Amino acid sequence: MRSLDLGFTLGLEMSFEPTVRWAASEGFDFVELLLDGPYARQRVEPRVAEMANALDEHGVGIVVHLPFNPDPGSPFAPVREGVVTELVAGMDLAVELGTTTVVFHPSSDAWRLGWDDAETKEFVHDSLDALVPAARERGLDPCLENIVSSYYDATTFPELLERYPEASMTFDTSHAHLAGMTADEMGEFLREHADRVHHLHLVDTRGDTDEHLPVGMGRLDFDPVFDALRAVEWDGTATLEIGTSDHDIIAVGKRRVEAYE
Repeated sequence: MRSLDLGFTLGLEMSFEPTVRWAASEGFDFVELLLDGPYARQRVEPRVAEMANALDEHGVGIVVHLPFNPDPGSPFAPVREGVVTELVAGMDLAVELGTTTVVFHPSSDAWRLGWDDAETKEFVHDSLDALVPAARERGLDPCLENIVSSYYDATTFPELLERYPEASMTFDTSHAHLAGMTADEMGEFLREHADRVHHLHLVDTRGDTDEHLPVGMGRLDFDPVFDALRAVEWDGTATLEIGTSDHDIIAVGKRRVEAYE
């Protein structure tokens, strides 16, 4: 690897400035902020300048994860239009926070009995046709994430990369595992698509659910992943997407990743 900038998910229950201060003290490069719950766009807009100042003061960067509950693949056009409006507003906030990376899901929650894959893919495309250019127009890198719950999981993601050459990818290890990828297949994917994978979610799990564990605390074999990143001299950002606000556990995750570098 040429460079792996490491961050962690700023949990919804974590206060912003103290967490950023701690991230700096631990040598993290950035935090990843999900614009939902207490950090939903409309709740943090009045605090954007304060939050940006905290990042600058402590020398910590930020990646913005746009909310994933709004459904960009809804079968209903007015819903999709509203979702695009909200996600673009989130992009504007991301610019104010000083990031260059936004993560969002190319997903559809359409009723499976009522809509087939071919239809839901087109609903997703309809939204991405607006969202990918909107990100680029704002100087943002749109890092679409492989998901589990609808069509564009890790196994089908190359189709999306081909369709949207201006988009990049967030590769989520747990999501890839849950989609049926082996560790070796993850390594092969990263070797083949390294030029498009600009962001990672490094997540471990013990079985068939997305547990959001630190690397090394589950059953995933990360050797092929890091072997591939080293082989292609990968350069990008990686988030410990850990489902905890416990600083000690987050710090353990950081040490586990650094042992691979």
